[in-house]
Amino acid sequence: MKIAKELSSTDLSSMSRQLALVVNSDLSMQEGLELIAQQTKSKTVKGLLSRVETRLNDGDSLSEAFAKENKVLPDFYIQTIRIGEQSGNLEKVLIRVADSYDKDAKISAKVMQAVTYPVILTVLMLGVIILLLTEVMPMFDEVLSSVGGDMPGITRALMNIGRFISTYLYIIIAVIALAVIAVIIMRQTRQGREKLDGFKLKMPIQRGIVKNTAAVRFARTLAMLIRSGIGLAQGVRMTGSLVMNARIKAIIDKAADSIEQGSTLKQALLSLGLFPGLLLRILAVAESTGHTDDMLDRAADVMEEELDERLTRLTTVLEPALIIVLSVIIGIVLISVILPVTRIMNAVG
Repeated sequence: MKIAKELSSTDLSSMSRQLALVVNSDLSMQEGLELIAQQTKSKTVKGLLSRVETRLNDGDSLSEAFAKENKVLPDFYIQTIRIGEQSGNLEKVLIRVADSYDKDAKISAKVMQAVTYPVILTVLMLGVIILLLTEVMPMFDEVLSSVGGDMPGITRALMNIGRFISTYLYIIIAVIALAVIAVIIMRQTRQGREKLDGFKLKMPIQRGIVKNTAAVRFARTLAMLIRSGIGLAQGVRMTGSLVMNARIKAIIDKAADSIEQGSTLKQALLSLGLFPGLLLRILAVAESTGHTDDMLDRAADVMEEELDERLTRLTTVLEPALIIVLSVIIGIVLISVILPVTRIMNAVG
């Protein structure tokens, strides 16, 4: 699975809308690409469009020129452009792709907004605790020792933790760095990505968010592909590139295989485990009546509302919980500081 590492959903959406305008105008594609490149602020997009324009001048079709940018563009985008070009509906396909990436960007923004504050608060909390343990606590140890006092048990325990962190700080940083590097290396292989993404699906808090996000992306993207004239099995397979989870993508590929072998959409989606039973039954009825794309869009709307509620609940619960944890830990540290201060005052008195 190739993932666009340089172009964001916002870039892809903006570029697609401008390309749709070019297709619907009297401009040649080369002229249009040149104008779009002049207007964009993204150096990556400028370079991409410049290379595509050169290939068009050399005789490539638009889809062929884009296909050679598979290190920048996702497979989904390249295949969609190819099908739009072959079907003669390139403008409509580009607009639908732009709408799809717009909605995907909104979902990503919601998820990012929900996790950003807790992550920042957790980092700050760890920073404050480490600072207290490694810098503040040792000062009281020196003062108390100078007047002949002894550290209380809780203070001594925290002091030992602080000494351990100070002594092995570089080793701790090295271990963390190695773990990050190991994760990066694992994500370069298909099996590694599946293991890491499968781990996400086992984590209690993250599991629901990952599944909801994948389900919304799957339903909305598949609806767009079906409207663009793409077959159901091919559409399901292409959608796997956008769920951003290798484990779920592997399951989606199996679902596409089962559709090619004659399974219905309901049967295929049942194996994914992403959709609630009620929506699966509704999709089964819609498939028999030929309104699958509309029902997929409605299903995506329902699941997006559920995702919003889940993220809201997560933020509502997680933020005060982290604050309480931070307060308790800092309270324990302060108590361990106050106790030796009391002993110092008694020793001096």
